[in-house]
Amino acid sequence: MSALPRQSWHPDRRWADSLIALLALLALLVAGLTLSARQRSAKRPSERASLQGRLLEVALGGPGLVLRRGVPSRDWARTERQAKEPWDRALLAVLREELGEQQEPTERWLAATTPSGAGGPGFRRVCLAAYTGAPLPSRADRTEVHRRLGDGYVADLLEARLRDRESGGEALRAQARRTLATRLAGLAAMGLLVVGAAAGGLALLIYLLATRDRPQPLPLPTWSLSGRAAALVLLTWFLGFFLASNLAGLLLAPWPGLRWLAIPLGYALHAALGVSLICWAEGLSLRELWQRVAPGRAGRDLVWGVAFLGLAVLLVLAVALLTGPLLNPDQSPQRDLQELLRSLRGWLPNLALFLTVTLLAPCFEELLFRGFLLPVLAQRQQLALALGLSALLFGAIHLQPAGLPVLSTLGLVLGLAMRHTGSLRTPILIHACWNGTQFLLLRAFA
Repeated sequence: MSALPRQSWHPDRRWADSLIALLALLALLVAGLTLSARQRSAKRPSERASLQGRLLEVALGGPGLVLRRGVPSRDWARTERQAKEPWDRALLAVLREELGEQQEPTERWLAATTPSGAGGPGFRRVCLAAYTGAPLPSRADRTEVHRRLGDGYVADLLEARLRDRESGGEALRAQARRTLATRLAGLAAMGLLVVGAAAGGLALLIYLLATRDRPQPLPLPTWSLSGRAAALVLLTWFLGFFLASNLAGLLLAPWPGLRWLAIPLGYALHAALGVSLICWAEGLSLRELWQRVAPGRAGRDLVWGVAFLGLAVLLVLAVALLTGPLLNPDQSPQRDLQELLRSLRGWLPNLALFLTVTLLAPCFEELLFRGFLLPVLAQRQQLALALGLSALLFGAIHLQPAGLPVLSTLGLVLGLAMRHTGSLRTPILIHACWNGTQFLLLRAFA
């Protein structure tokens, strides 16, 4: 570890306390406004089938394709209760019809199934033509309904019904079955990886409990700046986070085709602000900062990262199972990202967003929460409390109330990984793998 800096920040309490109070009030105001805006956005129905709907499509259609058996009625009832979005309900209704799980569509069925708003009348015309022999809808209606149903298995089956009245839809059905089988195999492989990771996480948990009194090879980084300085750094960064996001949006407003750059640009701006604040407050160069938070051998740190990733999977799954039925969010916390991914065209926007969520975000967030906040808290109170507070703040900073238990659990595991190795490389690897897996899953079903 590098020596403590020659000069770190110790602001005068006569003005620092007042500034901290002001910044804290501003942070609460900004957080409240952001949550309010998200709640208003959540009340707006999605214009397409969501990721949850697409996953249910595979989960319900797969057994019939592979095992040649129907879906139990209780499973239909449960999934229909889970479907919050109108186009998810429409997708499930068409799938149930295609699997022969309900009678021919009636006027009542159409009224309950047809989404309100844009695309609804077209969906009604397509269903009438597909199931009751009504006149074929326009090509525009068929294309729009196919897109809103997710351009996937159910959308292809519905379009195949229409093609049966033209040139024949069996080729499209065969293609839809192949696509479904591929996605089912992918989800099955992911499920096996999750089970394997959770088993490894359980083994690591037992090991950590058995060796909890053993001294760690490296201590947490040491910071010499005062608690007031740390509070000012964190609050300034938090406000800068929202300012950078809005500034990126304003800069790109004249070019709608570059809307995808808002997230990478906004994140780069506030990450640069956060790193600069930490370096300035502690009197470090960027190289000295990295040497302080990531000492030791990289290979060892990365091996432990794989092990703690399994622990994260185990604990997050457990917490999600316990809290999911209680919280039951109306919207996916990843809805905005899903909508953005659907609009991306070309490899460059996808690569830029992928690098942002799997490289830039993990590096900076881990520096802030595990490299800086956790050690600062641990210097002033018990380690267990420091781990809990830093994990809770990590979950809260995402401003996703329904996701707070899961995000805080992930933050706790990241803190434990930092404590165990004393190096930031370990939580960065875990965070990068976590974000990367989520991104690829969203991209696959977007």
